[in-house]
Amino acid sequence: MRAAVYHGRQDLRLEEVPEPSAGAGEIKLKVLYNGICGSDLHEYYDGPITTRVTPHPLTAVKNPVILGHELCGEVVDVGAGVEDLELGDRVAVEPVETCGHCLYCTSGQYNHCGLLAFHGYNRNGGGLAQFTVVRRSMAHKLPSSLSPMQGALIEPMAVAWRTADRCGVEAGQTAVIHGGGPIGIGVYFTLRRRGVRVIMSDPSPARRTVLKSLGVAVVLDPRDGKVVSAIKDLTGGRGADASVDAAGVSASFQAALLGTAVDGNVVVVAIHTRPLEIGPMDILMSEARITGVALSCNAFPSVIQEMAAGAYPAEGWVETIPFEGLVRDGFERLHRQEGTKILVDISTAPTPSAR
Repeated sequence: MRAAVYHGRQDLRLEEVPEPSAGAGEIKLKVLYNGICGSDLHEYYDGPITTRVTPHPLTAVKNPVILGHELCGEVVDVGAGVEDLELGDRVAVEPVETCGHCLYCTSGQYNHCGLLAFHGYNRNGGGLAQFTVVRRSMAHKLPSSLSPMQGALIEPMAVAWRTADRCGVEAGQTAVIHGGGPIGIGVYFTLRRRGVRVIMSDPSPARRTVLKSLGVAVVLDPRDGKVVSAIKDLTGGRGADASVDAAGVSASFQAALLGTAVDGNVVVVAIHTRPLEIGPMDILMSEARITGVALSCNAFPSVIQEMAAGAYPAEGWVETIPFEGLVRDGFERLHRQEGTKILVDISTAPTPSAR
């Protein structure tokens, strides 16, 4: 089968690899779509970060590894003990495997398991392949009303759902999202559904145009250096009840912190590749709570239900590319901030006989 195999920094190869088989408690999927995530970009351009050059303690997997963790697939085989899924069912994959018995796993906070492994980084297989095998517990069956493209959006929207929860805001309050990428957009959709007033900020003119087309009433340009004062003006001088750093640069975090109201919440969901400098007085005087988001955790069912109800429209910000254009039309374009959300159509992968 065809797969995108990560060998190291800026070394992602489309290769022929053996087709996997489902073992006990597992399901085999024909991958339909897989999204390219910001984490994938970091891995490709700056890694190894999440992938490993030594065996993972839970899975023993190390590089090279098949990338891809935002996926929707069709069940084509089930292993022994799997009785609640049928061939042809479509599922979204929650891409984590845990030990299942530590304090965090048994308390429902499995996203903090110390042995957590990611599908597409340090498990056997990934979504950027024609077939992949996952544990039954990782698969969430989709209603027939959802398309495979929507199914591939469940994972990032689940991260966005968790981020919205961490904001701790209610209907009528105001949240500012710094960063108009896929997660920022997902947080906007989630908070809008809950009746929260949302302001967004992004330095890219193209992304600001997309945000406006999605219905964001106020979209700020942080490049003018006045984003914090603009937020204060828009909130009667108080600042936002919650701010989200979905950009992952120092300027976005500083704007989030300084633009948040006294006793408000600052939520970091972006991956920062450099240390942050925080003014101690900025924390002391604002009494803001700074928190992060570790994956999604128990959010998939809610997101699937809300997506089926229309809460996460894909028009205007999601596009698809063929598998063979993965690096050129996917990774490289996103690295240049061209495009917003790109899904890889795995069905376009040629069979060995076709090449």
